[in-house]
Amino acid sequence: MSYSEETLMAYADGELDPAARAALEAAMAADPGLAQRVARHQALRARLRAALDPVLDEPLPQRLLESVRGAAALRPAAKVIPLKRPAAPRWSWPQLGALAASLVLGALLGPLVLHLPAGGGAVITRDGEMLAGGALARALTEELASNRTPGSPVEIGVSFRARDGGYCRSFQLREEKALAGVACREHDAWRLEVLAQSPPQPPAAGGYRPAATALPPSVARTLDELRAGEALDASAEAAARAHGWER
Repeated sequence: MSYSEETLMAYADGELDPAARAALEAAMAADPGLAQRVARHQALRARLRAALDPVLDEPLPQRLLESVRGAAALRPAAKVIPLKRPAAPRWSWPQLGALAASLVLGALLGPLVLHLPAGGGAVITRDGEMLAGGALARALTEELASNRTPGSPVEIGVSFRARDGGYCRSFQLREEKALAGVACREHDAWRLEVLAQSPPQPPAAGGYRPAATALPPSVARTLDELRAGEALDASAEAAARAHGWER
């Protein structure tokens, strides 16, 4: 049986009825590809919650509250006819993904995107997923951790095989508001598994800095959870690049 993306999103959001949920779980047990599709939706949901929950929990700024109270006090009394409030619109996860990427990541990455070389922003969205773009995508595809380019806006950390057999790479963006993250190869793109802000680190003597230093805790934790073994050495990394980072 073929399942639509809307059904898989409803499952990830816990909205399927018990019978439909049981049928889908049985299908997932027999179809690894279907299980992987569901896992992507669940991972996206978790990333959105991690990004949006802290924002939703923040109290309103006092100046905004005072402004609203002052406007209400000055507004003349008027006859009001209560109207039935329309139901709140239901947002799908792809819409929420695009919205979260536009608002949360837009606010975080705005200064970064302005300072990257021409060729697009460091983060783009496609089908509700956050992907590497511009200089970040080029660096993840072309640069080797064992042969870093001096002055590059992107520093590749380590390359490794993930538990599902695919290739993943850690990276840091050398900017005033530095970012670090982990991206995994998926078909023709690099899917961002985690992205966090970190203070820029000055290079050590000779211009070399170990790749695993100063990673934000969330990035280091994700790297450990994804990695199936040791990081690729220089020859294995070069071979993976030569084969287009395909499994």
